[in-house]
Amino acid sequence: MRKIGIERVHAGDRLAKSIYINNRLLLSAGMSLTPEFIERLKKLGYCAVYINDGRIDDVVIDDAISEQTRNQAVRCIRELTEDIKHHRTIKVVSLKKTVSDIIDDLVDSREMMLSLADIRSFDDYTFQHSINVTIISIMIGMAMYYTQDKLRDLGLGVLLHDIGKTQVPSEIINKPSRLTEEEFEVVKKHTWHGFELLRHNPEIKTTSAHVALQHHERVDGTGYPRGLTGRGILEFARISTIADVFDALSNDRAYRKKMTTNQVYQFLLEKSGTYFDNEILDKFIQKITLYPQGTKVILSDGRSGFVIKQNPSAPKQPVVRLFWDVTGKEFPKPVEVNLICEPSLKIYDVL
Repeated sequence: MRKIGIERVHAGDRLAKSIYINNRLLLSAGMSLTPEFIERLKKLGYCAVYINDGRIDDVVIDDAISEQTRNQAVRCIRELTEDIKHHRTIKVVSLKKTVSDIIDDLVDSREMMLSLADIRSFDDYTFQHSINVTIISIMIGMAMYYTQDKLRDLGLGVLLHDIGKTQVPSEIINKPSRLTEEEFEVVKKHTWHGFELLRHNPEIKTTSAHVALQHHERVDGTGYPRGLTGRGILEFARISTIADVFDALSNDRAYRKKMTTNQVYQFLLEKSGTYFDNEILDKFIQKITLYPQGTKVILSDGRSGFVIKQNPSAPKQPVVRLFWDVTGKEFPKPVEVNLICEPSLKIYDVL
């Protein structure tokens, strides 16, 4: 399977992955897309879909957690949001169950390299973002050899890290363009709102509640709300900061296009020791897939094709199945190249 931009999808293309909207099945894997389906996806805000076109149908792109776990997590966060809006008690038991399910899925796929390439609409960005940041944070915690109890505390705090946004006017949260300085000051208060919502709950540890307060702090003191520095920032929050930025930059928003994983990787390296704790960032970078499976790439010799497999020890050197020569002419038969065995070849560009 491979991921292609919605503008390049044609009628008759076959879906490789099911598409969900608001936690409900919209289109099933295996369906042929009609012009009507394509137009509806565009209107819903989808920027890409996974298709099978006979080239790399044997390549399966798995999410870090199962669809069942992800869908349950979305339901849980939606219910939490409604409970807070209506001043009902937070159902911590169901939240802890969701975190435990995520941990169990990640333990089962412990060797997975991180490639969060969800196909999703803007409508559920906040929900999916919270889940992705939780997944990434738990993966970092696992790389830091956290105990199961510590992973659960970390996961609960991160799953709730943006809960304070429920107290920010929806017209600001959902604004389809960049915020004004005044609006940004309102948004920044979500850290305190979230902390206040969580810190009085006896079932939520203080360390977990502090993730909501500190996840926008930076180790050089340039973050908010308190301008904390270095180890004055809770370790859970230093983890969540990396996860939060990685997922935010890796996904399209209404007011900006996403970066490629390689661009996000370079950004994180540039900010190591200023925005981010460099020791925690080193643990995270070990889990990043720079060129996710299904990515179309051009090699330094001009040939092009799709990434089909990772080399965990060398994230810049995956296995590539080549379909086109330097002129763009298709080979009679595809050629597979393991870049770890071809040191003279590098990935020149991502298409």
